[in-house]
Amino acid sequence: MIGRRIGRLAACALGAATVGAVLAAVALATSVSGGRLHDARYCEILELKGTPPNARVIVWNTIGLNDCPAKWWTALNAASLATELGDTAVVLNGPRHFLMDSATAVTGRTRNFHGERLTMVAAVPIRSTADLDQTRYVDRTISRTNTWKWDAGRTVFELVAPGGDVYVMQSYAQIEDPALRLGKLGALGRRLMLPPGWRYRSVRLRRPLVLVALKQATVIQDELQNTYQLSTSTRPRGRRVRRRIHISGRTREVHSHLAGTIEDHGTLIGKPFGGGSIVLVVRLVNGRAEGTFRLLFARGSIVGRASLPFMISGNRISFAGTAHFTGGTGIYRSVTSGGLDVHDHNTLDGRHGMLTVDGFATY
Repeated sequence: MIGRRIGRLAACALGAATVGAVLAAVALATSVSGGRLHDARYCEILELKGTPPNARVIVWNTIGLNDCPAKWWTALNAASLATELGDTAVVLNGPRHFLMDSATAVTGRTRNFHGERLTMVAAVPIRSTADLDQTRYVDRTISRTNTWKWDAGRTVFELVAPGGDVYVMQSYAQIEDPALRLGKLGALGRRLMLPPGWRYRSVRLRRPLVLVALKQATVIQDELQNTYQLSTSTRPRGRRVRRRIHISGRTREVHSHLAGTIEDHGTLIGKPFGGGSIVLVVRLVNGRAEGTFRLLFARGSIVGRASLPFMISGNRISFAGTAHFTGGTGIYRSVTSGGLDVHDHNTLDGRHGMLTVDGFATY
């Protein structure tokens, strides 16, 4: 077991997200205009220009100009297109299908890409590599003003987060699953690997649904790259309060569905949250365990990032470093923290982890 654990730790050091994978997250900034959009097929071309902190992504969309002809789309080559355009990278994002019935938003100029016209719908500044991070079921706040409208009688597809926040699917993707169709969305919840406490549901509208974002929209993606916009937040109104954090817990390694990662699950107790659970997923990067975590409590959930140097002694491995809360759902929506002091001691087989977290958070 010790040898297997060390081998897996070494494998994690080789794991890295490709430029294409992380750039796909930027497609969440898309805006459109027009009516009769329900199940309308579209594609996007994303251009990454420059490098952080002076980089930006320009998003081009086919909606309203063509339906992303399959022959044209499959003939495009991202690497060749990046060379042709002088870009750092290009991502071909699609095909996708919008789900609202109509939409209004501001768009830009159009240009021709190998015989088909596309509209510029966003220019997103990229100040750090963190801006390109793509974590499923984690909020991304983007600069966008839009009005999506679904007609009465239409079925919408929603994610319900811990604490009761609701996200409405604005588009489904045929990127990971080319066979995904509108008629299959009702049963999609059986396929999704939802985080603890999340639910997928279908709702038939008794009255029109109008989803408005003014200057900012909060969006997430699932593992099939379907995109959802926040519709309902359950966080109570009022001033956010800074609180002292002290959490202790026990963790255990489980099988990870992400190649090159170590995944631990466990239970937590501590102030001010009470009892809860944790899912921690890390890779080894430059001598550190770098990764993300999810904390689930009765009134919502918290997500964050951790950076933990590690040491191995005998049959034990110890991590000591910092973590930050970066967002949440329910009562913990928009939670932030300074550097949280994290200590994690485990056996090399991953079966007996002991975790403590101390610091301050504001929510």
